[in-house]
This record gives sequence, structure tokens and C-alpha cells, in this order.
Amino acid sequence: MFDLKKWMDCKRLGLLMACFALWSCQSTNAVSSHQKKDFITLVFTLPRNSDIFTDEAFKKAGAYLPVIFSLTEKDLEKYDIYPFDVIIGGVCSRDEYRDYAIRHFSEIRHPELKLFLAVVLFDKGPTSPEIESFLHDALRDEEQAEKIAGMIGPNFQDFKTRLKVSRSQPDK
Repeated sequence: MFDLKKWMDCKRLGLLMACFALWSCQSTNAVSSHQKKDFITLVFTLPRNSDIFTDEAFKKAGAYLPVIFSLTEKDLEKYDIYPFDVIIGGVCSRDEYRDYAIRHFSEIRHPELKLFLAVVLFDKGPTSPEIESFLHDALRDEEQAEKIAGMIGPNFQDFKTRLKVSRSQPDK
């Protein structure tokens, strides 16, 4: 005999499970403010030799790459950007994180971290048309170009030349 109550309970359970599955998929992409605060706290406790982060520091920070990419100017407004630049550059220079950084470059929300990482990734080897286009645009902006020159130092002209002749994005 057909039991309408059991059938309705199964339908509700199925709907509930579908909603939970959808929610759990979305929550892996969302980074909470608590995760951001935990990472910011971690940065100041990561192992260093003098003022230089150790390999162990970069390994620990690597697990936080989605959190790092989600940081905003507001999240870091009370802090010096330098240690965060060093962490993102050091982590993403490693082979095991470089591909992730290139694939998820568009997800970086903090403009200075994004500029710094674009420079680091391009300087270390092939990147993507998106990153090279980002750098071309940045070099057209006087303020951004000055920041890049400060990052690159005496090799700035060489950097610009390599970017100009890169295969992914011709200079406009």
C-alpha cells in the first residue's frame, strides 16, 4: 500500500540533502572574516630568520592561498602590506602553488597584492594572457608603473622589454 506520509518525508529529505550539497559547495569558495583574521594573525607568528620568512613559513601559508586571495584593502588597512606581499610572492613562487595562482589570479581582491603577485609570477616564467594583460595595463598607468619599478629595481627596463615581447599579449 502506498504511504503518502513516507513518500513526503523522502521528498523532504531529498530536498534537504540537495540544499545541503549546494550550500557545502558554495561554502568552500567563500572565505569567512574569521578565516581572514586567523590568517592575518598567522602571518605575524610565522617562522622567520631575522626579518626573512623561512621555507616552513611559506609551506604553512600555502594552505591559506584562497584566504590570501580573498583579502581586501579593508582587511589589511591597519597593517603594513610588506609582509603580505612577501608571503604571497614566496608562496606563489613555489611550483606546487604557482599553477593555482595563475589559474585563480582573477580572484585576488587586494589591488597591491594582485600587482605584486603579477610581477612575481611574470618575472619567474610564463604566466597567462590575463596576467600579462594586467601588467600591460598597469604599466600604462604612471602610478602603477612606478610601483612596478620599485618592485623590480634596476631590471625594470628588462622587465618591460620581456613583457612587450611576450607571446601572450602584444603591447598596444
